[in-house]
Amino acid sequence: MGDPLLTNLQGMSSTQLGNLLNDNRQTLQVQVTDTFANSFGQSLGRVASVSDEFNMMSNYAAQSNNLLTAVTTLNSSAGTNLNTANQNSDTAQRTREIKEWYYNNKLDTLFVFQLIFIGICFLAVLAFANKLGYIGSGVIGISMGIFIVIMILLISNRAMYTDVLRNKRVWSKNIYGVPGSPLPGGTLPTKCPS
Repeated sequence: MGDPLLTNLQGMSSTQLGNLLNDNRQTLQVQVTDTFANSFGQSLGRVASVSDEFNMMSNYAAQSNNLLTAVTTLNSSAGTNLNTANQNSDTAQRTREIKEWYYNNKLDTLFVFQLIFIGICFLAVLAFANKLGYIGSGVIGISMGIFIVIMILLISNRAMYTDVLRNKRVWSKNIYGVPGSPLPGGTLPTKCPS
């Protein structure tokens, strides 16, 4: 009336149990490795696609700037052509900035997800070792607590840095809010000192 799996396991020798555990470990390892490789490959493919688009937009921005220079030197009296070239150059520059922001934000997000995945894999190994009786449940509890605290700090630091310090237009620049400064983030005084 007992569990047939338990009855089968009790009937096995230690060598058979070892082989069964080794086969199951190898199967699980292959499945986890395949899943990670597939997910990482898809993410890497998306990042490569965005990188290609970013490079195309950079080339387009450079070509628009070259066209603007040629139009300015050859036909300074044609204001309409100059205005159109300026608008195209500004549009291409802004599009490049948006693509750069999007690309770098995806890389940053991918980094955070990789850290979370590595931490979860580590906790799964600890849970498996606990199931086998190699480590106590206290170690797992402490490890989970440390992992959760680190992930909360990492995610909140990334979010606050992006929301507060990072320039909203150019990814690689920061905002320095100095009171009285005309720079972005600063405020000009309303009264002149007397």
